[in-house]
Amino acid sequence: MEIFVIGSAGSGKSTFVKNFSEFLWEKGYKVSCVNLDPASDPIFDAEANIRDYVRVEDVMVNYGLGVNGALLKSVELGLKFAEKLKKEADYVLYDTPGQMEVFIFSEEGRKFVEKLSGSFTAAIFLMDLTLVRDAESFLSAVLQDVIVSLRLSLPTLTAFTKVDVADPDINAMVDEIFKKEGVLAELLEKIVEFIEYTTIPYRAIKVSNIKKTGYEELFSAINELFCACGDIS
Repeated sequence: MEIFVIGSAGSGKSTFVKNFSEFLWEKGYKVSCVNLDPASDPIFDAEANIRDYVRVEDVMVNYGLGVNGALLKSVELGLKFAEKLKKEADYVLYDTPGQMEVFIFSEEGRKFVEKLSGSFTAAIFLMDLTLVRDAESFLSAVLQDVIVSLRLSLPTLTAFTKVDVADPDINAMVDEIFKKEGVLAELLEKIVEFIEYTTIPYRAIKVSNIKKTGYEELFSAINELFCACGDIS
């Protein structure tokens, strides 16, 4: 099974890949970790690393680009090495670029996913709970979640990260939306419906990479994605 780990910068993607791969190894599974971020060296033991072929700092110099332009160009250049980055194991964890828009909104990012995907491929969207302080920020993250699934055409699980630091009451925030007034309130009420297009209503998975908790529940949810007996569709 291939799993693409997606999330905003600082959401804990690399730490998650490191710890969750160790969790899977302890369960007896063969696991491969792959770094797809041309701007950062992996903190985990990577079986394949895009930086062996393309490095953002080199692209900046060679093409006279700024950081963001170089990131996009690096993904474009790295696409030719996709076959070298494709691995086989019981679980293959792909750590994606810190700036998730590089993967989500670029055509090259989508092609990367197509080339690296197999028969059972999913995405995990890490939602940083420290950034979910109110209904507006929560629903903004929900929209990103839905876009990930839409752009990559993959079944996508939502996992709330940094629960050891922040654990807001999501239901209470949603309830507050319907108490607001004005144009913004109307917009928020419409966005609430998008929650139904995520896995949040079925299972609110909360993960702490520091305490290494929530992995068992996430593991079950991953397998239920491709099991008719599961409760996540």
